[in-house]
Amino acid sequence: MALNPGTRVGPYEILSALGAGGMGEVYRATDTTLGRQVAIKVLPETFAHDPGRLARFEREAKTLAALNHPHIAQIYGLEKSSGIQALVMELVEGPTLSDRIAQGVVPIDEALPIAKQIAEALEAAHEQGIIHRDLKPANIKVREDGTVKLLDFGLAKLAQPASTLQTPDVTASTTITSPAMMTGVGVILGTAAYMSPEQAKGRPADKRSDIWAFGCVLFEMLTGTRPFDGEDVTDVMVAVLNKEPDWNALPAGVPGLIRLLIRRCLEKDRRKRVADIAAALFALDEPASLGGSATVLPGRPLWRRVVTPVAAAFVTSTVVGAGVWVTTRPPDSVAPRVSRLTIASPGTAALTISGNEPDLAITPDGSRVGYVGNRGTQLFVRALDALEPVAVFTGAPRGLFVSPDGQWIGFTDGTAVLKKVAVSGGPSVTLATLDGSPRGATWGPDDTIIVATNIGATGLQRVAATGGLVTVLTRPDRAQGELDHLWPELLPGGRAVLFTITALTGGLDAAHVAVLDLQTGIWKILVRGGSHAHYVSSGHLVYAAAGTLRAVAFDLARLETRSTSVAVVPDVLTTGNGGLDAVVADDGTLAYVSGGGGVAGAGARRTLVWVDRQGHETPIPAPPRAYLFPRLSPDGTRIAVFANDQKFDIWMWDLGRTTLTPVTFDPAIDTYPVWTPDSRRLIFASDRAGARNFFWQAADGTGAVERLTDSPNQKVAAAVSPDGARLIFTETAPKTGEDVMQVELEGTHRVMPLVQSSFTERNGVVSPNGRWLAYEANDSGPFEIHVRPFPAVNSGHWQVSTGGGNRPLWARSGQELLFLSSTGELMRVGVERSATWAATTPTKVLGPGHYYDGAGGYVGLAYDVSPDGQRFLRIKEGPGTDQTAAPPQVIVVQHWGEELKRLLPPK
Repeated sequence: MALNPGTRVGPYEILSALGAGGMGEVYRATDTTLGRQVAIKVLPETFAHDPGRLARFEREAKTLAALNHPHIAQIYGLEKSSGIQALVMELVEGPTLSDRIAQGVVPIDEALPIAKQIAEALEAAHEQGIIHRDLKPANIKVREDGTVKLLDFGLAKLAQPASTLQTPDVTASTTITSPAMMTGVGVILGTAAYMSPEQAKGRPADKRSDIWAFGCVLFEMLTGTRPFDGEDVTDVMVAVLNKEPDWNALPAGVPGLIRLLIRRCLEKDRRKRVADIAAALFALDEPASLGGSATVLPGRPLWRRVVTPVAAAFVTSTVVGAGVWVTTRPPDSVAPRVSRLTIASPGTAALTISGNEPDLAITPDGSRVGYVGNRGTQLFVRALDALEPVAVFTGAPRGLFVSPDGQWIGFTDGTAVLKKVAVSGGPSVTLATLDGSPRGATWGPDDTIIVATNIGATGLQRVAATGGLVTVLTRPDRAQGELDHLWPELLPGGRAVLFTITALTGGLDAAHVAVLDLQTGIWKILVRGGSHAHYVSSGHLVYAAAGTLRAVAFDLARLETRSTSVAVVPDVLTTGNGGLDAVVADDGTLAYVSGGGGVAGAGARRTLVWVDRQGHETPIPAPPRAYLFPRLSPDGTRIAVFANDQKFDIWMWDLGRTTLTPVTFDPAIDTYPVWTPDSRRLIFASDRAGARNFFWQAADGTGAVERLTDSPNQKVAAAVSPDGARLIFTETAPKTGEDVMQVELEGTHRVMPLVQSSFTERNGVVSPNGRWLAYEANDSGPFEIHVRPFPAVNSGHWQVSTGGGNRPLWARSGQELLFLSSTGELMRVGVERSATWAATTPTKVLGPGHYYDGAGGYVGLAYDVSPDGQRFLRIKEGPGTDQTAAPPQVIVVQHWGEELKRLLPPK
């Protein structure tokens, strides 16, 4: 219940609210008897009316009241008045440690004294058999004089077990006192990020759980980032259970023993974790003797100087002993040597992470790796015995796969045109036009290709490697909760194909790896909770699960798994729809992209920013997400943007209210938002009814969703004509590929072509005066910006750009046409007001910066312009990235099958 200022709770007079959460509301109050200020926590009614919970709470409060320590906020007592159950606590002024970390990395000479005081408080409590269970920066106060006080000590016993932390419900969090952790998902996320693996699994916690949290806090102070983080609770819990922190984030000046301390505190197996906080106190007392710039802390009693070095020495010897065993054990005299190397080409040859399709391929003999580079516009092949990669195709390659003889690389060019090109280079060959964007393909020994797309009505499809008709092999069963059939991988001999079944609800946790017998047409599930499996000749399946690569023994003859799975690569890049950026050759060579957070696209933490014409950025405070296709409303008040995460929905950012809310809710993909000129409606593409078609609805979410088109062809919304009568869009047709089309928004919704040919034309936009159509096309070779009269498009034709261009966009004045260059610069041409087309030479407005435009080859606009034309809405790459960051690396492990045999012997 909320208490107003002046309310009396026994002798305590409420002054103001401090915060609220799952454990109750917290208030500043005056003790009218003693004349001091205190903190009053009013317990929630679920506690106050539960005799068992209340009795336990009172017993623990009495125990904690007897715990008098300078670094633990004291509990003064319990107060029962007028039906109110309240806890009276010491009022600790000053910011929380969470507030301090938000200002930047804590220098080591400041962090170690803070950590020492935390450790001393934990030691005092553990000696009394009291465990905190909810240690985190938000529960740690740092006063102006540097004194540390731990809050909510021991009360986390009353929280629900970790297994209930599945939804954004504040009642599922542990203790909540700090105002910094007061709302919804933030509460749970803040708690889950410091929760030990055993707590995350719902198992009882002991003092080693506090030691884990202590390691998390120390890591966060020294790096400014949490060791385990994510967009939501599920991501965080997965990281806690399966991932390692980024140890490279620790500053170079951190002493060796402090590094070792943090590693041992964050051992997932608590049997291997630091067993007593005394070991931490030793390391914190003696850092200067190990190098670095740490301040020498005050001395400690003789007994602790004797005991803690023994404990720390035991920790150190465990690590060193393991290393000695690894380096001195005799080598396998029979098995080939496992070797690792990296492929990290600079400049335009650097690997491009698309986020929707895996970016790698490998030849069956393991001698060549294919990948997409140059911002998604080129296909490179790197021979492992060569120093440099070779570009074999220029366009928009996506979804790579290799022929069984290793002579061809298959891919889709642009949205849905299936092609192949020789690994040595040369002209590409068009095979077919698909019904959607690729989601995996595999080339069989019978010279046919099995491919999947992102259209839910169609599952796996097959086409001859020489081209021809596409036939359907499977269809997802929506009645059974299936969304898509993705990521096909043929097994040796071509008898069966692995594929992934994604679900309408539950995200990737509900995805399954299945196998289809191509002779009988029957499929069965092999692995639950995984995606994109590959067969390894060592007798294993490997697959993606929660940002890790897992392996399981597999009986190829019976098409059955034969063991429990184990994690074999802890951090591998996966796409938001379960695609795995890892490939395995027939000879057992593995190539993969290290995850750096696990998920590309869905896991990408991009932000929205305004950029003025001088290049100055103004952040938009929308929370980081995997944003794509931002569209500013014509009245300049709202931004509609697609979030390429596990929900695949369109969201609305209100620039005035600074709120982010969902606009679409269907479990299918809703994307490519476009505004009507009056800012009242949104048009978007969705596959909620099978093939991707257009729908529109009121921008405020009221009213019904209306379908505008009904066609099996892939479609992408681009813009609405200024009079609001027509939607201009890109459609991929079987015979002509990508074309610029239009559909009437009223009446019969008639669809008509605007620019249609055997070349690719896309991203059409109409000038504000309704006179000109700008679009991009490749009829002259590379993609360039073209202009035609509108709607009489055949009465004129001008090429605007000369050095490559894509994603044209008109300024609201109509006197400026903007576009992106092939290297990411924002370009402009001035447009004269006249009856005939007249424009200036293209000039650069802004450099490429570190903005995300869809990694090249995408349809859909990647930026927008403010109504006054002075600022540009851009998507900025995730926090921590910059122009000087190293490009992504491909890691190659030769004879990796031998390593699998040791980790998981086939049965």
